[in-house]
Amino acid sequence: MARLPLVLATGSMLAEARDWLTPSDMEEAFRIQPRCVWPDCRNLRCTVVSTVVPGILFLRYVLPRAVAPRSGAVCSFWALAALLAFAIAACSNPGVVPRKPTKHDAWSTPPAKHITVNGVLVRQRWCSTCHINRPLRSKHCSFCDRCVFRFDHHCTWLGNCVGLGNYRAFLTLVLAASLFFGHSMLITVLVLRHDLSTADAWLGGWRRVLRRVFIVNAGKSAYAFYSLVMFLAFFVLLLYHAIIIGCNLTTNEHVRDYYLTRNPFDVTCTENYRQVLCMPYGTPPRIGTGGLTPKPQLPAVKRPAVLSNGNGSVVAPVATTIVECVPDP
Repeated sequence: MARLPLVLATGSMLAEARDWLTPSDMEEAFRIQPRCVWPDCRNLRCTVVSTVVPGILFLRYVLPRAVAPRSGAVCSFWALAALLAFAIAACSNPGVVPRKPTKHDAWSTPPAKHITVNGVLVRQRWCSTCHINRPLRSKHCSFCDRCVFRFDHHCTWLGNCVGLGNYRAFLTLVLAASLFFGHSMLITVLVLRHDLSTADAWLGGWRRVLRRVFIVNAGKSAYAFYSLVMFLAFFVLLLYHAIIIGCNLTTNEHVRDYYLTRNPFDVTCTENYRQVLCMPYGTPPRIGTGGLTPKPQLPAVKRPAVLSNGNGSVVAPVATTIVECVPDP
């Protein structure tokens, strides 16, 4: 798992009973923790072997034979951008929610806490590990054993969580990787076509063409198929995140269908993109108090109860009052 820091709320944070709901609170939480973390090296080794090594082989043996030199330069730029974004996303702190040092009974759970966010009633879930009511849009990662601000998902390819602190680097990685694998696939196909033309393979029939493609140029053909699969995978992932960003949702919120009525953070498509890409801490939401309060419209219901004093005699009936509780609007 990634070595995310253990952040404890101290001093004024405990005195104010901060819930980390506003952008200024989240920005302060980032200031008290390191920006860089150590990702899971075991997952990184798998990522390097399965993605970085084939890309390096392409840059070494296929790209120098590209027909258009400018196209090769652009493809090299995509590769450099993808590697840089990969390093930033894997080593950046996604944003750990500060824990409270006070511990509660493991068998007792505090009552549910409800707040209204932009007019929508939202329940703050209790984290029994961090002993806090989890901030809005956060989640406890079972791999990293930390609550993460604006938790999107735990990426095993990065060996790190994707959250508020590294989501934009993750998006840059997906975009650059899509462009690199798509561009490298096109260059490889053009190099194969040029090789067939120079060897006059088209004049020898389909057998000679297939032999030239799958035997003589087996490495280039394998990379062309590999880059096609990787391009489709990254492109679908990029399209998925483009859709949920337009709705101002995280992967965790979308998969779990977290908001049953209305997403309180959804504004407009343009504003949602501006918040995610240009304002990572978001805009200050309208937060109100919530909870369970008695509903005044319902009359009290009286039910007689027959009690015994233990020696067989019956005492007078006692009226009990039942009041229904509903969430605040």
